[in-house]
Amino acid sequence: METIIIGKPAVNVYLPLQEFPNEGDVFHINTKYESVGNVGATSSCLLAKYGLKNHFTGVVGSDAYAEKIRNTFKEYRIDTKYMETNYEKGTVVNYMVLNTKNGITTKILYNDPENQLVKYKYDFIPNFAIIDGTDFAGAYALLNNTANCQTLFYARFGDRDTINLSKRCTYVVCTQVFAEMMSKETIDDSQASCINLYQRLVDISGKSNYIIILKNHKILYCVDGKVKLVPEMKMNIVDYSSFDSIFVGALAFALIRNVNLDDAIKFADTAASISIGKVGEVDSIPELMEVLENSGLKEKFGIVESTQKQAIPETIEPIHSSEVENNIVTNHNQQEQNSSAANDVNQSVAFGEMPKQPIQEEKQQTSPEVHETNIFDEYNV
Repeated sequence: METIIIGKPAVNVYLPLQEFPNEGDVFHINTKYESVGNVGATSSCLLAKYGLKNHFTGVVGSDAYAEKIRNTFKEYRIDTKYMETNYEKGTVVNYMVLNTKNGITTKILYNDPENQLVKYKYDFIPNFAIIDGTDFAGAYALLNNTANCQTLFYARFGDRDTINLSKRCTYVVCTQVFAEMMSKETIDDSQASCINLYQRLVDISGKSNYIIILKNHKILYCVDGKVKLVPEMKMNIVDYSSFDSIFVGALAFALIRNVNLDDAIKFADTAASISIGKVGEVDSIPELMEVLENSGLKEKFGIVESTQKQAIPETIEPIHSSEVENNIVTNHNQQEQNSSAANDVNQSVAFGEMPKQPIQEEKQQTSPEVHETNIFDEYNV
């Protein structure tokens, strides 16, 4: 399968502070952290790390930041043949004010809408594409020229262009801000508000393919007419900024491997939740086996214990240092316990109720928590 990612790669500059600044405050910091990011670039690196070759197309400037991005892609062995250089405009640089007490990141995102791709021809036919919403020219060229290509679109803001583009894509991962702007509804965590918002999305788009990342990191989506809500996984939090990017990349990986949507979202949610234990986007991509073990999905991905080495796709190990240790709560010996528990809890539960946990003999469950998707059983969209 030929996979292409369309979007502007960026370098994220993280400024760690002990508290969020007030207007006019002056802070002195003795460290900063840079990581390649944006949804498209991070997703491309994740797919490559998990053994799926892909092509990346996007615009960078002619500067040191562009060189950092190209070097990162080279480490992951990503095909950058279709990347373009704009010698008049600089590479995208995002600034992240990181509150080190709670891991919440205030983002200042830069995107020049005039800095778009100008070449749209490839020497292959894409079967799957990730579109991160930062390059509309490249996105529309793909949609107009490749009718049979499955597309996964990330929608951050609910402006007219983003809404119109979302209606043409196979899958849409969107923020709560986008969903509320498109539907003109608000979510207050109640069952009724979730259903009303999702129904409005269906009424407007004619599709039920929207996967909404809520502000509390719960996931709202629909399968077979049933609206579902995935609770937030409880993990150690260092930096929330990678969640959406890792979620999109991991979801694409699962969909490309023909995993059903419920399990694909569970896999993506697990990967994204693990990633927030590190600072940065590309640098926080978790190991594939770590995600599979914590999600309990090894068998769903065709990985069996006795043939594990033969079944798992070959992963890419880039050569670069990781300055922040992974702060996942479970240790290596406890991961198998959590995975088996996740497989045992198969029942669906109504929204607002807690799933019944299986009886554990002489075992105590530790984080990451085993949780089940809540289903609004009495409502179909």
